Amino acid sequence: MTFLEWILVAIVCGAIEIFTAGFWFLWLAIAGVIVALLVQFGLLPALELQLLIFAVITLLFIIFTRPLIMKFVRSNDTASNVKALIGQHGIALSRIEPMQFGQVKVNGEVWTAIAEEELEENTRVEVIGIDGVKLLVKKAST
Repeated sequence: MTFLEWILVAIVCGAIEIFTAGFWFLWLAIAGVIVALLVQFGLLPALELQLLIFAVITLLFIIFTRPLIMKFVRSNDTASNVKALIGQHGIALSRIEPMQFGQVKVNGEVWTAIAEEELEENTRVEVIGIDGVKLLVKKAST
């Protein structure tokens, strides 16, 4: 393949990376540019050698650099929906006994809840987990 063909491979892989954003095709694009430069300088005349170098460079980038990049790119995802309730405080609207459901109000919403301890009505509670559509609560430490 020629220099321009490898540049075209790099451009196509770069475009795919833009639309997928998974940091897989980025390494193919970079490897394509490196192989293109090696072809331009006459260091890789045979197609088999070009493909081998392309594959090796891509594999090395994926193994050694992708995990590092993913650490920096991953945002600190904030919990949303029901998972955001874990750690929140609320009020028991009814008496909750072990192995029996009750109701709690957390962030202005009424939820079915269960606790491992007996909780009286109007007790301040903390959400410690989620079980399906029920909140697992305990008495909040004040």
